[in-house]
Amino acid sequence: MNINKKIVYIIAFVLMGVWVGNIIYYEKHVINEHLFIKHYYDVSESMDSLRLYYVESINSKDNVTSVMFPEIGQEYENFIETDIGSSNSPYYKLKTITVNLYSGGINTLPDKYKNKLITTAEVRFSSGKIMNVNVGRLYFHSYANKNSDLKLERQSSSSDNNGGTTLYTDKDIYVTSISNRFYNEIKDILRVSIDGKPLSDVKFPIKLKAGQTIDMTYQFKFSNKKDTRLNNAYNLVFDISTEDLQGNRGISNCYIDFYPNSVDNINVDILKR
Repeated sequence: MNINKKIVYIIAFVLMGVWVGNIIYYEKHVINEHLFIKHYYDVSESMDSLRLYYVESINSKDNVTSVMFPEIGQEYENFIETDIGSSNSPYYKLKTITVNLYSGGINTLPDKYKNKLITTAEVRFSSGKIMNVNVGRLYFHSYANKNSDLKLERQSSSSDNNGGTTLYTDKDIYVTSISNRFYNEIKDILRVSIDGKPLSDVKFPIKLKAGQTIDMTYQFKFSNKKDTRLNNAYNLVFDISTEDLQGNRGISNCYIDFYPNSVDNINVDILKR
């Protein structure tokens, strides 16, 4: 009888330990807020929308009701919210807010955005909650010089965050520079090459004859899984400046992006800090 009682006590103790452990484990992972990642975007005039990403509890029923960028005015933005889902996570899901930049059926970037920097968004939810979110850095820019001497021949990208673009010219030109406002901050994780040579080793100007191409390839490579930049989204526009033999200048663009495909790609513990 005493032996049976001991067995019962042991089983009860083990079950109690498992129950407490599950509560502690759940409390460690539960979130009661919306966690926005940082976005580093070059928003060119050819982009008709941009995406903002955030993580929330898998059980959340909250939805975004309005989005406003107070740094450029008090107008509410047109947007669509999408639930990307939880993938393999039992605790979190990833959602996007796709902000429509064009309005009134006009396919051009409104003046209120042009040459502006946005770092903050006011986001309202169906629960009544209002958040002033640090969204990162969204640069909206327009080019005074709209001449482009390079034309797209082919473009590719893959799920392992690498890709490439091939551009060609139909006249003799010089490529005088290739630049991006974010590149110096992230060149340790973003490898960019021009015709197989690292961008930092390229000597300008590069002479291209009519019919010749220039290849730009890239790869995002993180050496540390705890690198906080894994939680970021990037939409980068590299400006390729050119000049023809008559001295006429132009700018062509090459696009590189890095977006989270699921909540599995985000370190939520780092995001909660």
